[in-house]
Amino acid sequence: MAKILLTVAAVLISLSSQASFSLSTQNLWHYTTDYETRLQNLNTSFNTNQADIMNFQEAWKSIGGKSLYNEILNKGEFQSHFVRTNNTVIIKEGLATISKFPQDDKKFNFKLPHSKVFRRRTMLVTKVKLPSQKEVYIANIHLSPFEEGRSDRDDQLLFVLKTLKNDFSHLPIIITGDFNQEEDKSFFTPLIAAGFSSSLEGLCTYCGNENPYAKSEYVSKLDYIFYQKSFFDLIDARRIFVNNPISDHYGLRVELKDLRD
Repeated sequence: MAKILLTVAAVLISLSSQASFSLSTQNLWHYTTDYETRLQNLNTSFNTNQADIMNFQEAWKSIGGKSLYNEILNKGEFQSHFVRTNNTVIIKEGLATISKFPQDDKKFNFKLPHSKVFRRRTMLVTKVKLPSQKEVYIANIHLSPFEEGRSDRDDQLLFVLKTLKNDFSHLPIIITGDFNQEEDKSFFTPLIAAGFSSSLEGLCTYCGNENPYAKSEYVSKLDYIFYQKSFFDLIDARRIFVNNPISDHYGLRVELKDLRD
């Protein structure tokens, strides 16, 4: 009898672990500034900060071959969805979603409004199959920066929501990325009205008072992970690479439980 109970308990634990997964977003800061220290910070703290699904903005490679993004890819067996957003003589960069889990061969990328030749604004959408065999759609975005970009961001967010509604309606979607936008209720109202919830509120991700790579005059929340409570339960949310910064942004990492299981 005891052996049977242990077997049942092991099955229940296995099913529970399959129902949860981790996801992160991280802007990698497309400069080679202090690269060796940032690389050392990455190597020191990657294992505690990595996630099952990782989204990157400014995933870059320099003309000299330096690349935090490539260093991350080399740390495991990942499937990847990468789309280039900028290509200069010195730096090539893009948006990327990588995962330990299988990605569907059909991947999507959409040009956002106010995209420019050398500053393309893009949304990636990647379908990922979880260990439970359920599928989840991951949207990765990078909106226009600075105060003067507010009207651009308004248009871009509405485009994101309209595209997701038209092409991925009633599907489990998580929206992540660098929104370049403070926690302004009026800006995020359309997102909340569409059924998305923010995973971590009230903490800066661009922290000039903490991060030596961030400009000292700014203490801002710019990076977000939005999920749908109808599909997922939030287990944990935290900032990543805080003590060992690899960028002028801290990243965000969440663990979610899939309510469909």
